[in-house]
Amino acid sequence: MVVLTFIRSAISPVTAGVTYLLADEPPALAIEFVTLLSLLGVFLLVDLVAEHTGKYLSKRVHAVMETIPAVSTVYESVRRASRLLVDDDTDQFQDVKLVEFPHEGAYILGFLTAETPPVVKASADEDEMVTTTVPLAPNPATNGYVMHMPTEKVHEVDLTVEEAFRSIATLGVAADSLGETASGAD
Repeated sequence: MVVLTFIRSAISPVTAGVTYLLADEPPALAIEFVTLLSLLGVFLLVDLVAEHTGKYLSKRVHAVMETIPAVSTVYESVRRASRLLVDDDTDQFQDVKLVEFPHEGAYILGFLTAETPPVVKASADEDEMVTTTVPLAPNPATNGYVMHMPTEKVHEVDLTVEEAFRSIATLGVAADSLGETASGAD
């Protein structure tokens, strides 16, 4: 509700201007809806133009969009999410694990990423270790920790990489449907 109120207050000058200019005074909700659709259209148009006019113009357009207050947050989030969906960066993660982090008895979803280097195992005086990435919400593709952990602190979990990404990116909102793909319709 807070986000909706913020968006409505941000576009209220447009709503007031259109209401003032049009004699038949369309409903404010209709004006707000058309304004939001127009903004989405502008974002898509800017992205389309940037995609087809080269890297230089693309960098400049992105830089401008990122400097506009309120718009920059939405623009950057949509851009990252679309890049994640299109590029499918989830291929870099081998398996989903349940990692004991940040303290004993607390667990977070992590991704197995690579073999732990022998020098790390030797320094930690551990025989069995795994290397995991523990992502941070709401952007698991670019934020997180790379951790070398003893295998006893890492547990198996029956989730796909996509399900874990969805749960993290939605701040746990999508957690109620976790495991349905992996375990089938029970």
